[in-house]
Amino acid sequence: MTSTPKWQYDAAEHRLKHCWNQPHADFVRDGSHVIGKCPSTLSKEQARLLLDDAAYVHKEGVVQPYRMWSVHEGVIYEAVPTQAGSYHGYPWCARPGMNRLPRQVLAELTEMAQAKNCLREFKNWIKNHG
Repeated sequence: MTSTPKWQYDAAEHRLKHCWNQPHADFVRDGSHVIGKCPSTLSKEQARLLLDDAAYVHKEGVVQPYRMWSVHEGVIYEAVPTQAGSYHGYPWCARPGMNRLPRQVLAELTEMAQAKNCLREFKNWIKNHG
């Protein structure tokens, strides 16, 4: 029996901002904006599954998390709500206004990377993009 996922992944198929044809996650600059690009090898189902074990934080008085983070192949992915219960994700990097992950989230992501056998890649991601 398959359980209903807690969160839905919104692929935002009408927007291609976080898509590209490379098999690795990275970033491109558009003026002063940094845009995370998901690897072409990351399927919509994998993206949805990343939400199931994501670390997240709430804003006071709001039930739905306002940010979620997960690790896949050492890359940190951040997801934001698009509508109630649905999230759109992209590779995370430090940037003005969101330059550090909450300490508790970083600890959870480190444990996640260790459990997924990608701790070295995760630490490199933090070193290069955190």
